[in-house]
Order: sequence, then C-alpha cells, then structure tokens
Amino acid sequence: MIENETMKSIMARRSYKVFDSKPIGDDEIETIVQAGLYAPTGMNMQPWHFTVIKSPEMMERIGEAIKSMPRPEPPKDAPKRPGGPPPMGPPTRNAPVLILISAKETMTSPIDCHLAMENMSIAAASLGIMSGWDFGMVKDFFANGNNAELKKELIPEGNTVFSAAFFGYPGPDVKDRGERKGEVSYF
Repeated sequence: MIENETMKSIMARRSYKVFDSKPIGDDEIETIVQAGLYAPTGMNMQPWHFTVIKSPEMMERIGEAIKSMPRPEPPKDAPKRPGGPPPMGPPTRNAPVLILISAKETMTSPIDCHLAMENMSIAAASLGIMSGWDFGMVKDFFANGNNAELKKELIPEGNTVFSAAFFGYPGPDVKDRGERKGEVSYF
C-alpha cells in the first residue's frame, strides 16, 4: 500500500464515544466544514445544510433530550463487538462540537449527506480532531415528532437529518482498534 498524508488521515479516523472537552478553534471548524462542502454530490445538487453546534448551552439541551430518548436493544442475532460494547460516556460524548447534516429528501440527498460527513471526519482526523458518527441522532432523535422544538430551532423546515457526528480531541482510554478486515475480490 502507498502511504501518504491522506491515507494516514483515513487510517487515523475512528469513531469516538468520549472526547476531551478541549474546545476546537474556529479555523479548525471552518476547515472541517469546507471539507464537507467539497464532498461528491449527485448531479452536483449540493442539497445539504450543515448545522454546526458548539454552544455549551445548546449541547446541554441536546444532551438532556438524548437522555430522555428510549435506547433500543440491539437485535439478538447482532454480531458481538470485539472487546465488548463501547464505554458509555455523557450523552453528547463530552464533545465540543456536533454537526448535523440535513437536506430535503431527494434521490441522492441521503448519500450526499453521508459523503459530506465522511469528508468532514477525514479532514478532522488530519487535524488531530476525531469524530463519532451518531446513528441515534439520525434515526430517532427527530423522528415521529421527537424533539420538535429543537428541530425547529436547528433544522431548516422540510429538511431531514441524514448524518450527524460529534467532533473533539481524543478522550481518555483510547484503545487501538486493531487491523481492519473485510472481504475484497479482485478480477
């Protein structure tokens, strides 16, 4: 494999469950957001809206809302995670920044938003800032009228949140995730 700075950032990126509370500078946040804006997008539609949350008061409100949400149990046949379940930290993972990516629903907007978040996560890793994608924020947090007041404040009307991630500097007790595995076929 060829190693370069981009590959180092990709390989350094991992999902964090708990962050250090050290603030992220505005220049770093702007760099992360710009990386998202330059993500691939179907038909160059660029449907996304990025909501960057760094206000401690808003993070506190979101944390309280997360705590009140029911947490579903994983399916009984779900594969077991190596090393057991991740440690549960505070609801907002102690992260100084949360970015929600929303868009009006189109054929490509869910994928476009995920690609933007991946670009942001890799850019953050290149700056020594890590991310943790949050499925619950996407799937349940605003679904079925949940947290309607927060949604009205944070998300443009008519948009759906397709991607969400917390960003921050690595917290304590970070473990090496080990070698990545998967099936690859070459023809």
